[in-house]
Amino acid sequence: MTKYCGVISVGAVAGGGYVASSSHDPVSGRTYASNAIPIAVELVSFRIGDQFFRKIRLCQDFVSQFIHQGDTACIYVYKQLGLTNVIIGVKSAEHPSYAISFRRMLLMIFAQYVFGALFGVIPAFILFGWLSSKLAVLAMLALPSYGAWTLYQAYQEMSADFR
Repeated sequence: MTKYCGVISVGAVAGGGYVASSSHDPVSGRTYASNAIPIAVELVSFRIGDQFFRKIRLCQDFVSQFIHQGDTACIYVYKQLGLTNVIIGVKSAEHPSYAISFRRMLLMIFAQYVFGALFGVIPAFILFGWLSSKLAVLAMLALPSYGAWTLYQAYQEMSADFR
């Protein structure tokens, strides 16, 4: 299920904001400021209606402004790499709503395959590589494919409700 409706109750919020990164030049010994890296926002002990999430992430940090304590709303969730619940849309009757764009969904699917393959290549070849390299490649792509499929399903259900 990708859609959950009811009254929102948030226990705690972790993360958010930015961390500054820097680079060090070994020749001159100087440190240079680089880009600011965003930190993922996680809602700890999040409840909507009868559904309880111990930990749920937001697809982007600004989505937290669309989640209001005590609001009757619907959220749209997918499982990132089959493990982490991520909110991709919030539809409220009383407050402004948010839904990811089609372009953002495609970028998230691309990221599923890039990072899923990157982190899955070693376990897949350790577990299945001794049987067949083709089987190991299929195993490596199984988890990102599941994540991409759940994201696509959640996006379809969400876009139908937002029309």
